[in-house]
Amino acid sequence: MLNRQKVLLSMLELADRPVGRIELMKWAFYVRQVSPSKGGDSFYDFLPYHFGPFSFALYQEVGKLEEQGYVTSSDENHWTLGPMNPTKPPKDVDADARNAVKTLSHLSVDNLLDQIYARFPYFTMNSKRQRLVERPEGRQEIYTSGYEGLSIDAFLNRLIENGIKRLIDVRRNPIARRYGFHKSTLKRLTETLGIDYVHFPELGISSELRQSLDTQDDYDRLFARYNLTTLVDEKHAIQSATTLCKDIPSVLVCMEAEPCCCHRSHLAQRIAVDSKLPVSHLT
Repeated sequence: MLNRQKVLLSMLELADRPVGRIELMKWAFYVRQVSPSKGGDSFYDFLPYHFGPFSFALYQEVGKLEEQGYVTSSDENHWTLGPMNPTKPPKDVDADARNAVKTLSHLSVDNLLDQIYARFPYFTMNSKRQRLVERPEGRQEIYTSGYEGLSIDAFLNRLIENGIKRLIDVRRNPIARRYGFHKSTLKRLTETLGIDYVHFPELGISSELRQSLDTQDDYDRLFARYNLTTLVDEKHAIQSATTLCKDIPSVLVCMEAEPCCCHRSHLAQRIAVDSKLPVSHLT
């Protein structure tokens, strides 16, 4: 079990009552933003959603904990600690979880949200309750981004804070082991956030060509081939992607964190020539 999951179970145990789903989300956010430990390594990231800070990964993992018997649903809106006996997170993180519960558990949901909203107004921009800041509007550029090393929440928050309105997936095979990046899940989550999703598999590179890429020279040879084949043969797809990029702020997305190790940088340059727009790599 991951330490971040142990934190959730520790907070449910400390509360010693059914905990509302909004409550647990905000308690975890408090640990991440305020506590000295920040929840430890690889704790949950958060993005602005319907009731302030939210983590899709946290919600998904509580569902897994429920399947395993660590969490039960007292009703559709509350969680309680299940019959399974959880292990504790590291002492410093557990102490921060205890402090979060002690500080926040006595508050009503409205008071809890009032405090979180006032202290962290950025996270209200998509709120159904109260919006204290406006959502950013990106400049008209050709954006690119990789998701390597990011949680789904950190990745989606990157798009929000840069004012992205459309995600253009340029992976040949949009499959990922990490939660949130498989095509169907990514499409569902982006559209929930008001970000369009479009997929151009024909603008990707097949996995068999991406083997044994050990040096930048290996990548350069691969991308030289990409420039001479895909960027010549797929004129229709490139034209469609160019039209989409000129329409609203859009980001070309693949896996690799560094643009120099991803074909998206070459595709972006081609689209930039056709659209007369600058390229901006979100890293």
